[in-house]
Amino acid sequence: MTAQETNLSNFFETTLNGILASGATSMVLTAAPTSDGISNIAAPYYLVIDPDNASNREVVLVTAASGTTVSAMTRDVEGRHTTDPTHVDGTTVRMAVIKEMFEDVHDRVDALPTASSTTTFTNKTIASASNTITIDADSATVSNIEVDNLKASAVVLEGEGISSNDNDTTLPTSAAVKDYVDNNSGASLGLVIALS
Repeated sequence: MTAQETNLSNFFETTLNGILASGATSMVLTAAPTSDGISNIAAPYYLVIDPDNASNREVVLVTAASGTTVSAMTRDVEGRHTTDPTHVDGTTVRMAVIKEMFEDVHDRVDALPTASSTTTFTNKTIASASNTITIDADSATVSNIEVDNLKASAVVLEGEGISSNDNDTTLPTSAAVKDYVDNNSGASLGLVIALS
């Protein structure tokens, strides 16, 4: 089917208000499907026309409607009929749970990103229950990271000093490196110049 979200109305049943001719893609109902008995549900949704007649039953996908007027629909979504059947005025129209609804849900689930899929996210906030996101840096590029995006424990600032952070788990800022060089390499540099 289609990766789409279709709407439902519990226990909805009405009748055709006029004939639905073979090949027609619009129809008028006696009552509109509602979510609470008052508010009309929005298309898309499925309807079953003449649901109790095995030879004339037809499932349609309503794609545009306003109130009792269905202005666009896909006929015979099951492919049960060679040509669309004609339905007479007063024919029962019911909203029932049908296999196409489940196929739509499966198609939507199949369209979700998986562990092996490639998905591009633009301007998205990613969060998890533990607030920890793992990115494989060997196969991913992360751009626009600023110092304030990193955990404080991962960054050595100028005031903290590099010499007191001799480890392989933190990154020094350029100010911390410059401060270290300014304070620790002057004498050895002068000695190198004097010896040469």
